[in-house]
Amino acid sequence: MPTYAYHTIVNMIKKGFIDTLSPIQKILLSFILLILAGTALLKLPFATRSGISFVDALFTSTSAVCVTGLIVLDTAKDFTLAGQFIILLLIQLGGLGIMTFSIAILSFIGADLSIKWRFTFDSFYDAMKKLPIKSLLKKIIVYTLIIEASIAIALFSQFADHFTLPRAIWHSVFHAVSAFCNAGFSTFSNSLMDYRSNYIVQLAIGIGIILGGLGFLVLTELAQAKRKRIKLFFGQFTLHTKFVLFITGILIIMGIGVFLVLEWHYSIRDLSIGEKLFAAFFQSVTCRTAGFNTVDIGSLRSPTLFVMMLLMFIGGSPGSIAGGIKTTTMGVIASLIYSKFRGSQQIVFWGRSLNSDTIERSTSLMILAIFFITFSAFLLLTIDVFHVKDPFLAVLFEVTSAFGTVGLSTGITSSISDPGRVLMCLVMYIGRLGPLTLIMALTARRKRVNIEYPKEHIMIG
Repeated sequence: MPTYAYHTIVNMIKKGFIDTLSPIQKILLSFILLILAGTALLKLPFATRSGISFVDALFTSTSAVCVTGLIVLDTAKDFTLAGQFIILLLIQLGGLGIMTFSIAILSFIGADLSIKWRFTFDSFYDAMKKLPIKSLLKKIIVYTLIIEASIAIALFSQFADHFTLPRAIWHSVFHAVSAFCNAGFSTFSNSLMDYRSNYIVQLAIGIGIILGGLGFLVLTELAQAKRKRIKLFFGQFTLHTKFVLFITGILIIMGIGVFLVLEWHYSIRDLSIGEKLFAAFFQSVTCRTAGFNTVDIGSLRSPTLFVMMLLMFIGGSPGSIAGGIKTTTMGVIASLIYSKFRGSQQIVFWGRSLNSDTIERSTSLMILAIFFITFSAFLLLTIDVFHVKDPFLAVLFEVTSAFGTVGLSTGITSSISDPGRVLMCLVMYIGRLGPLTLIMALTARRKRVNIEYPKEHIMIG
């Protein structure tokens, strides 16, 4: 009887605790539980060839769930096929999101969603409120499977000549999922450096990264778009989709141009013109959202690394698998600065002005992200000593990569101590879910007070 009473009380406490959590808190808890479950699975003897410490398992699991791609162990050499499969599963689950899968399961079995969950889900896909949740989830899963399968087929056509049939299939599927989920994990020890002359591999993975970073809202509108003339074709999209496509295009083109200018006579000087162009394209795409590379990141010049940090900081688009502060946030901030120079009181795009709440959220998000990255870099520099040419730049690059869930590294990841790796796990977790949490907090209904204090100015600038 005492044992039964004890379990009853424990279950009541657990149930009460879960019920007190808001939907967004349940999402955050779900990611933590998935990370811990992944850590436990990676600790199993059959997951690795020579064993793995708890911290390294935690780091790898966090990196996979947060679709970052930073590694402390060689995915190709240190993990068995079972271990690689666990990593791939964590990438897929983390990429699409625990909440998406949870709601999908509830919807498909006919369970009703609470009003709180509907409001939470709608806040992620604000522009798609008119679509039924079940229909939206089906589209997300169908689009994901179609895109990943297409990438895998394209990659298989290239890998089939170099590997046995089972290995070619495995490498193709792994890289397809990793690309679309913007994870950057690879079953090759040197990522894709051996394929810098293979344009099909680079295009397939590059397109997968771009599509994964656009967001499901944009993918849905693109799939449903009617084939019209260019001007009419672009005009049928919502302001969000237009903005995402415009900013994404600018960032890719600027990234290509800057990379070519800065590295033409340096890291890519021995490549052919075609290889240089594709190297610039691939790094411009991958350094915003994924962690693949066709050039040695450690060999790049400091100004190139600085530009790559800016792209990693921006990341992908809202509602996508990518991290960072998001393309729309950066677009709003840049437009705000431009409008101030022009003396304009409004930010206008295609005949529509942005409301003040959007501008306020964008500014707050960017400021908090900068402070968080700076403080995390300071802590990592305090915890560890790195014997590299420029430790400050290397650490700042590493932390920005973790926050943006990119996964690129100058080579210092494996030399980070256990306390530093735990810190990086936190950075990856907040980078994957922090901006989302911030937006939810800022858009939550706030209590209004009737007290208004006298206004006064202070000198700035």
